[in-house]
Amino acid sequence: MKLAAERGSAKGKRIGVDGSTMEANAALRAIVRRDDGGSYREMLTRMALESGVETPSAEDLARFDRKRKGKTLSKADWKSQTDPDAKIAKMKDGARRLACTPERAVDLGAGVVVAAPIRPADAGDATALAPTKDEPCVVVADKGHHTRASS
Repeated sequence: MKLAAERGSAKGKRIGVDGSTMEANAALRAIVRRDDGGSYREMLTRMALESGVETPSAEDLARFDRKRKGKTLSKADWKSQTDPDAKIAKMKDGARRLACTPERAVDLGAGVVVAAPIRPADAGDATALAPTKDEPCVVVADKGHHTRASS
């Protein structure tokens, strides 16, 4: 960015901002409880034993999990061991996955990336980069980036 500004190619007058939810490099099957560090499989095994299933196999646990009522995955209760910043998010196809939200801010005059933060998937677009009173500019973004607080 410094080089582009020194050469006069990045003016910072018109900035395009966009973000998209993308799957993190982490698997839901590797999530652990925030309170005790227990795995999802350990929780299912305990619940199956409590409901009367003796020595449950992997198939028994999968069947038990499909049939159980009130099944939820709360970000407050679960986290990824491999990527603690990844959050449980609903993807465009409706599936729940561990994800993050990379954003790009591009100087539209020069085509230079001026910022590329990675945000948690549960933070909305409205938390995106925005002009300030000290550094005003025109921002081009989709409707997900607009809120009264950021306008």
